[in-house]
Amino acid sequence: MPFSMTGYGRFRLEDCSNFNITAEIRSVNHRFLDLSIRLPKNLSWLEESLTKIIKPLFQRGKIDLYVSIEHNTDDRYCRLEVDRGLLTEYLAQFKQIKTQFKLPGRIRMEQLFMIPDLFIKREEVDEEALKQAACSVVQGAAQELLLMRQKEGEIIAADLKKRINKLDQTIKETQELASELPTLCQEKLHKVVSELLGEVEIDEHRLAAEVLFHVERSSITEEIVRFKSHLEQFQSTLLATGSIGRKLDFITQELHREINTIASKTADISISRYIVDIKTEIEKIREQVQNIE
Repeated sequence: MPFSMTGYGRFRLEDCSNFNITAEIRSVNHRFLDLSIRLPKNLSWLEESLTKIIKPLFQRGKIDLYVSIEHNTDDRYCRLEVDRGLLTEYLAQFKQIKTQFKLPGRIRMEQLFMIPDLFIKREEVDEEALKQAACSVVQGAAQELLLMRQKEGEIIAADLKKRINKLDQTIKETQELASELPTLCQEKLHKVVSELLGEVEIDEHRLAAEVLFHVERSSITEEIVRFKSHLEQFQSTLLATGSIGRKLDFITQELHREINTIASKTADISISRYIVDIKTEIEKIREQVQNIE
C-alpha cells in the first residue's frame, strides 16, 4: 500500500522533567529525503538524536520538524555567561578597523553590552531526561505524520486503481478496433484502385501484398501488448510495500511512450479518439504518482 508524501503530525508532552515539549512535523513532495530540524538555539545538541528517529521512518519527502521546549516552573536555576569567543572576535575586528582607518576614540563598556548574543543563559537541566522526553515527543509526532500519510496514500491508491481499470478497458476497445484495420485497409485500397483503373481488372495478389504491407507498417499489436503488461505491473506495484513512487513514475513514463507510438502508427479516427482519452488518463495518473513515497 503506497504512502503519500504530504502530511502533518503534532504531539505534546507536559510536565515532563519540568518541561513542556511540543513537536510539529510537516512533509511535502520531494525526489529524495530532505530533513530540516528547528530547535531552540541552546538545545541544538539534540538534533543528532532526533535525526536518528526520523530518518528510518521516511524514505522520500521534504520534512520539516519544529520542536519547542519550555520550562513549566519558575524555580529553575540558571546563570549568565559571556560568550568569550564572540567577544574576542568583536574586539579584534574593532581594533583592526580602528588601525586601518585611523579612527580616534576608545570602546566603552556600554558599547560592548550592545553586542548581540554576548550573554548566554545557562540552565541547569538533566540533559539525559530532556533528551529522552524530546525523542519521545518527536516519535509521537512522527507516528501522527505516518498515519496521515498512510490514509492519504490509501485515497491515492484507490483513485489510481480506478484510472488503471479505465485504461485497461479503453486499451481493450482500442485492440478490438485495431483488429478490424486489415479489412478496412483492404476495402479502402480496393475502392481507390477501382476508381483509378476503372474497368481494368484488378490484380488481387498485388492488392493483397499492398494490404499486407500497410497492415504491417501500421500494426499496433506489439505496443498494445506492452501497454497491457505495463498496466499489470502498475497494479502489482500498488500492492507492494516500501517506497514505490519512483517505480510507478517509471511505469507511467512507459505507458506514455507506448501510447505515443500507437498514435504515430495509426491514423484511424476512431482509434485516435481512444488515444486522446488514454493520454488524458495517463497525465492524471502521472500527477497522482508524484505524491507517492
